[in-house]
Amino acid sequence: MKATSVKPVFVEAAFQQKEGARLRCGICPQACKLDEGGIGVCEGRQVIDGKLMAVNYAQVSSLHLDPMEKKPLYHFFPGSDILSVGPNGCNLSCAWCQNWQISQDTIPTRTVLPEELADMVDALDGIGAAYTYAEPLIWFEYVRDVGRILHERDLVNVFVTNGYINPEPLKEILKIADGFNIDLKSSDDQCYRNFCGGSLDDVQRTIRMVFDSGKHLEITHLIVTGLGDDLKKIEQVVNWIASLDSGIPLHLSRYFPNNRYNDPPTDPQFMKEAYELACSKLSWVYMGNLRSDYGQDSHCPACGTLLVSRSGYNTEVVGLDNIRCMKCGKSLNFIMDVE
Repeated sequence: MKATSVKPVFVEAAFQQKEGARLRCGICPQACKLDEGGIGVCEGRQVIDGKLMAVNYAQVSSLHLDPMEKKPLYHFFPGSDILSVGPNGCNLSCAWCQNWQISQDTIPTRTVLPEELADMVDALDGIGAAYTYAEPLIWFEYVRDVGRILHERDLVNVFVTNGYINPEPLKEILKIADGFNIDLKSSDDQCYRNFCGGSLDDVQRTIRMVFDSGKHLEITHLIVTGLGDDLKKIEQVVNWIASLDSGIPLHLSRYFPNNRYNDPPTDPQFMKEAYELACSKLSWVYMGNLRSDYGQDSHCPACGTLLVSRSGYNTEVVGLDNIRCMKCGKSLNFIMDVE
């Protein structure tokens, strides 16, 4: 179904507060305070005629039907396709961002109103929508509105996010969310501040809130050369995840030079060492951006039975009876059906 291109629709931004002559945005920890005409760090909010407006509402930069494994989500409807949609803009500024053309620059957009996007999902006989590519939580008003419609139609909402959001907006998102992949960029707050323009504590708080909510959660950690390729730092990331639950799936992803960061790609041997360390403490560890004969398939942590076979984005569920291992009957951390 083709989206209708119409004049951009501005809606009043949620979670705004007046502070003197300025308006403060309350969506994320950047807490942008803006004068008339001012634009937020994410470039999705602007003060117009004394009101903070979401100027990115329904403005779509990217729209594709993707394998669920590309998000990456390996335990959420494995082998399914999902309509994936994203805006321009981001509230972080990662030096190595692979999607910098839309997160830190802009490309032309088209208007896709919430009902139109939901109708696209229906036309594809899809399971729902994934909000991804750039940072979807800066699209708060739009994903909230789309998400409500999809839930009314018994469809799912997936968020692939940097996790940089304040608690109150996140509580609203959790009402319509079904699954998350959250990017935990580092175990070091200085790395977040110096290379991403954010803070570790805020992202960890989001991960805790999502985990505590019972929503499906997977975590991605990009191992950046010169910043994260240290086994002590990998251990810090892994230990923190294990302190929540050793059953949270972790995707270790290989870095390649991009944007403003030009160190060489992550050493494959280090990737293997990081994988082995993570496997010693977590039940589910996967490898991304690396051709390997390990870290792709899912095996039962109780009996070792092959549950899901993966080759690239070709996925086959072979050993699961809904969410149980066919061999030993153990209940496992998979989502296979809309609840």
